[in-house]
This record gives sequence, C-alpha cells and structure tokens, in this order.
Amino acid sequence: MNSLLRKTLKILGVTAGILVLLFIIAFAYISVNKKSIIRQVTEGVSKKLNGKVTVGDVELTFFSTFPSASIKLNNVSITDTMFAQHHYPFLQAEKVFAKLSILQMMKKESPVKGLRIQNGKIYLYTDTAGYTNTYLLHPKKDPGSAPTSGQSKNPIKSIDLDNVRLKVDDRKENKFHDFAIKSFEMQLDDDDSSMLVFNTKTDILIHSLAFNKNAGSFVQEKTFTGKFDLQYHTKTNQLSFDSIDIKISGHPFNLSGRFDLQGPGPQFSLRAHTKQIGYEFAKAILTKKIATAMSIVQVEKKIDADVSLGGPLNAGDPVLNVTWNIKNSHLGTPFFDFDDASLYGFYTNEVTPGLPRRDPNSKIVINRFSASWHGLPVTSSQIEILNLYEPTLICDLQSSFPLPRLNTLIGSDNIVLESGDGSLNLTYKGPIVRNNNTNSFINGQLTFKNGTILYAPRDVYMKNVNGDMAFRNSDVFIENLDCDVLDNKFRMEGAARNLLTLVNTDPNKVNIDWKIYSPALNLNSFLYLLKPRKKIIRKKTGKSGLENISTRIDAILDRGRINVSLQTPRMNYKKLQAKNVLADVTLLQDRYLLNNVSMEQAGGKVNLSGSLVTEKVNYHTAQIAAAFNNVNVSQVFSEFNNFGQDGINAKNITGQLTAKVNAQLALNDDGNAYPNSIKSIVDFSLKNGSLVDFEPVKKLQNFLFKNRDFENIKFAELKNRLEISNQEVKINRMEIQSNVLSLFVEGVYSMKGNTDMSIQLPLSNLKKRKADYKPENIGTDKRGGASIYLRGRPGTDGNIQFKPDLFKKFRGSKD
Repeated sequence: MNSLLRKTLKILGVTAGILVLLFIIAFAYISVNKKSIIRQVTEGVSKKLNGKVTVGDVELTFFSTFPSASIKLNNVSITDTMFAQHHYPFLQAEKVFAKLSILQMMKKESPVKGLRIQNGKIYLYTDTAGYTNTYLLHPKKDPGSAPTSGQSKNPIKSIDLDNVRLKVDDRKENKFHDFAIKSFEMQLDDDDSSMLVFNTKTDILIHSLAFNKNAGSFVQEKTFTGKFDLQYHTKTNQLSFDSIDIKISGHPFNLSGRFDLQGPGPQFSLRAHTKQIGYEFAKAILTKKIATAMSIVQVEKKIDADVSLGGPLNAGDPVLNVTWNIKNSHLGTPFFDFDDASLYGFYTNEVTPGLPRRDPNSKIVINRFSASWHGLPVTSSQIEILNLYEPTLICDLQSSFPLPRLNTLIGSDNIVLESGDGSLNLTYKGPIVRNNNTNSFINGQLTFKNGTILYAPRDVYMKNVNGDMAFRNSDVFIENLDCDVLDNKFRMEGAARNLLTLVNTDPNKVNIDWKIYSPALNLNSFLYLLKPRKKIIRKKTGKSGLENISTRIDAILDRGRINVSLQTPRMNYKKLQAKNVLADVTLLQDRYLLNNVSMEQAGGKVNLSGSLVTEKVNYHTAQIAAAFNNVNVSQVFSEFNNFGQDGINAKNITGQLTAKVNAQLALNDDGNAYPNSIKSIVDFSLKNGSLVDFEPVKKLQNFLFKNRDFENIKFAELKNRLEISNQEVKINRMEIQSNVLSLFVEGVYSMKGNTDMSIQLPLSNLKKRKADYKPENIGTDKRGGASIYLRGRPGTDGNIQFKPDLFKKFRGSKD
C-alpha cells in the first residue's frame, strides 16, 4: 500500500470519527434537553401564527431528516379565527418535521432551520366578502421585541413538501387553483442581503389553474416538474425567475416571470416558450373554451409557441397572449382541408382594453397563411376568430391557378375545364360552425382568363372564356363573361339569388337569371339542344365532401330554372333572317319556355311565345303563338317553310301580312317538323297582295276568262282563317276581289290526296274590268249573286282538277 493511499484513508477515518463524535454529542444534547427543545419549537410556532395550532403528538427524531435532527409533529392542524364559519382548515398534515440546528439551540436562538410536510393539505380561502385566511402566511409581530436594524437573516433554510394538496379558493375573484404536490424541495441562499435565492425542485400534478372558474382551467390534469432557481428581491418584495427550464407532462418549456408580493395593486407577469409541441397537447394546456375555438383546425405537425400571462395578483383576470407558428403541415377545418400549411397565430383575451378579459373580449388572429388546397395554392393576409363566447370567423383567401386544376376539386359530371387561368379571392364573415346557411356569409370573386370549358352532356365547348364570377353573401353573379360557342361570340351576365344556400338545401328551387348578347347569332349551331343529353358516368374521387359539391352543381344544371334574356342585332335559323332580336326564354329540366320573343323580320315585326318539351328520344312537342305585323308575306312563307303546307308557297304570294298563328307540332332532333303532327290556326290579313303563278287559280282559265291575266292577280285585302291539321288545310269561306275576277273559295286542301275545294264565280265577273280597276271586298257573308260553282278534287294523275259543280254537290256534302 503506497503512502498516498494510507494518508487518504487516515483522513477519511479521522473525518468519520469527528462526524460520529459530533453525532454522539448532538444526540446526547437533544436527549438531555428533549422537553425544552419541543417546548421551544411549539411555542415558537404559536407565537408566529395568529391562529389556532393543534398537534396530536410530538416526538424527537434523528433519522427521518438525517443528518439533521428534527421535531416530528403528528396530526397537525392550523385554523384561522373564522374557521367555525367556513370550515376550511389552513393546514392539515399527517406529519410535520421541523429540522433543528444544534448550534442555534446551544446559542438559545430559534433552532428551526427547515420544514418538511408529509401527507397534508393546505387550503388558502377567501370568501365573497373578501375575508381570507392567508393572513396566517404573514408571521405575527412580537410587540415586546426590540426593533432591529438592517436585514435579519431568515433562520429557515429549506422547505420540503411530500404528498401535499394545495388549494387556493378565492371566491371573491372566482379563482381556483388546485395542486397535488408529489414533491417540492426548496433551499434558501441568503448570503446576499438584497436578494434571496431559492433552489427549487418540484413534481406537481395541476388539477386546476383557473383565474376565472367560468372560463375554465389552464394546464388541467397536467404534471409540472423542474429544477430551477427563484429570486426574491427583499427591497422590492418581488419574486422572479428568468429562463428556467421546466416540463409540463414531460414536454419542455422555458419560463420567465415576475410576481409583486406587496403594494396596493400587486401584479405578475409570466412568459413561456416551447418548441415542437403537439397541437392537441397545446390546446389541452389552455382553457376548454380557448381549446374549442382553436379546434376549428386540426394540425398534423408539431408547432412552436409562446405564452404571455400577466395582470393583477389579487383581483381581476390576467391578460393572456399566445403566439404560435406552423410550417408545412396538414391543416383541417370545418370548411376545407389544407396541405403544406404555414402560418403565424396569435390569441389574446383583451381585444378592447378596459373590458373584462373574458371570452367575448377574446380573439384569434392568423397571419401570413399559405397552403395548398387540392393542388391550388392558397394564401390569406389575415384570418380572425372574434368573440370566443359566440365565435365569428373573418377571413380572406386568395389563389391563382391553371383552370384545369379545378376539375379534381369540382368533380362535376357536366363541366370540364380544359385550359386557361383562374384567380380566386374570397372573404367570409360568419359562424365557425358549418350549417346550411354557411355559404350566405361568403363574398368573393373568381376570374377566368383565356379559358376553354366543355359542357360534357352536349359535347359543346366554350372557348376564349374571359370574365368574372362574383359571390355576394348567398348570391352568385356572372360579370362581363366573354366566350365563343360554336363560332358564335357571346357576352354574358348572370345572377343566381340565394344560390349558395339552396345548393345545400333544395337545388330544384335555384333560379338563374342569364343575360346573353351576341353580335350575330346562328341558331342552327344550337340544334344540339334538341338532342338528349349524354349520360356521364361519375368517376369516384374518394373525397366525399367534394363529391357532394359536384353532385349539387350537377343537380342545379339538371333541375334548376334558368331564365335567359337574349339580345342580338342579327339572327339566322335555317332560312329565317331576323334583326334586333329580343328573347325571354326559360330553361327547365325537360323543356324550354319561350316567354316573349320579338324581332324584326321580313320588313315587319314578329312576336313569339310558346314552349318546347322533350317527350322522348328524337321527339319534341312545340306550342307556338306568333304575331306577324306588316311583314313581307313571300319572305315569311319562305323562311317558315310555307308553314308545313304546299298549297300556297312563297313563290305564289306577295303583299304585306299581318297574322296571328297558334300552332302545335312535333320536331325531331334536327329541328324538322313531323308533318302529321302540325296543328295550327292562322288568322291573317294580307294587304297589297297578289297571287303569282298560282296553279289552282290558273286552271280557271280552262273554263272562262281565257283572255285575262291569271299569272299575276292583284287583290284587295285578303282575310281568312286557315285551320291546319293532319296535313290538311281547311279554308273557311274566303273572298278574293282581284283585278282579274271576284270569287269565293272554301274547302280543304290536302297533302294526302283528299283535296275538296269549292270556288264560287259570280256572273258579275263577265263584266269587263278596266286596267285601273280597284278591287274592293263586299264581305264573305254576301252570297255574291248569280254564280258559277267549280269543285276541285284530285284527278287520276293526283293533280287537282276543277269541274263545274252544277248541282252544288260540294255545298251538299258540306251541309
């Protein structure tokens, strides 16, 4: 064994011997003076506290607080002077150990240098009138003691709490704190007379930290652990700590704080910082109402957060400010889910200084928000949640994107965006709870640039789409939308009142008002509207919310009501040429309603109304009420395809026509009429008219007036009613007063070979008519005097043949 080791062992042995010797001396001293020491300790406690102290049993122990000797007080109770009224003891403890200083006992000074409380309860109580038992925390002054100069040192150097429940029940300020202290160790360093340093180690379960019980508790049912230093400034009576590290339920926090412990209005401030905390855990350390407000979003990744808490210690609610930031996280909300979301958040419970710091005066602010929403980049300058008692969300969202990216978002069967650019700007102010009226709080604008849109059920493209769609509350407006459809240029405006509410509740009740202007409209391009819509098979996207949106959009397009106001300077349809067309049309699920159509056509004016109903494939029924005013009859007959008959065609007649037409007919998908379906009543007046090369009249030359010109017959006003049905035209008795002859015509002209017509030729026609003869009508009710009757019926060749009707057989068959 070398000399160094021998010396070390010798020193250790001497030290151990000295300690044993001191232990024996101390034990002997305590044993001899046991009664006086116990009395000294208990009397000292009673003198310091202005309350009632009861102790079940007192004993001297040396091993429980080794190496210090201590007085063990069993079943200790301390109550205040009002205990009989409120029944809350200030202290109840199974064991209280008063650590003793042998040296101070020998000097006849207070021997207690430390306290340990085991298995106890501390209850700090304040009633609604302001009475409190916390006065027991302040030592009672000894009136007989002489004043001391300078700062005396605190004899108690340590306080330990083991399994102690601490409650602070302030009923005047409605505060309640409840801590289950598993262990609390505090060592006092008072070498600096101006500052006391407490070396603290703690393990606490926080049951309640409620500054206002109605608002709920912070850090509820969370553990608080840490090892840190607290500073107490003796001159200012201020407790502070700076950048200490603690853990709440195992998660690290860095804290700084200050507490004013005296003065008329003591204040406190507390700041906390943490990194990479789970969003759900962060909500759990706040009050339930704040957590509920923050629950409008679900955050996938961990966040960094800072908390600032401050205000009066004894009265009122503290100011709470919380800031946090999120980077590249999935973000779920009641309205939308976002990916790659980044933002900075802020919460305060003091929006308006001076008002109570409660939920109605609270708000959450989110700044610098950026994210991706189903592939669309989204940003927001500011999002606010106001009044956490009845939360209101205020936000704006902006996005710019290629239009085809909206296809997966909309998921519509009917509309496909094939090219172009779009930008979206939305604002929302309303409740954060989603309901059927949620959309009524939306305002915004969607802009299209150079878009190409396919309407799939009709295989029709809208090209060069430029314009805006505006959302105002629950209404949607289309503004200055320019596009090309089937080589027709359009400018459109539209309005759908209450659309964003009805889209969720009753799409069938949606009314869309649509204004269309076209510089020149070719209706032949739109015959596809008569063909049945293609059935589009929905492709499942797996995104139920968006599936619902697209289903509702398709329901509106399929079952909603669209009111169209059309204006165009020029329009053509097959042979029809019209100018200054104004049309009021309603589009329903299975029909088109022509409410009012007016146009300039054939030198006059035409007004139309009616309907077109799809009955089955390639079969559509139409009802038309038309009014022609002073139009060129030849042009009208040509453009309307001779109204479905070939008795009189456009080449046979001239003049200015005024007529009312009520017709029913069936059309195929190409817009052509089924001949047998046409039923019509035509009331007409033809002025300045003439018959040109009209074969039935020309055939009269075979019987009489062979020297007169039947090629071009000018006649007085021609008025009659024609009844068209089943390819037959019924001509009611019609008077024709012309420059060639006078006659009365009636009967049926049939395109099926059943023609049976009667012509009455008054014998007054034998009188020669001069070149300046002006024919005048005498009325269809006149018999016409002595007459010759001709009857026209189909011959063997199918052509109409006129023969004398000497015995008026036509009249007899009619009767």
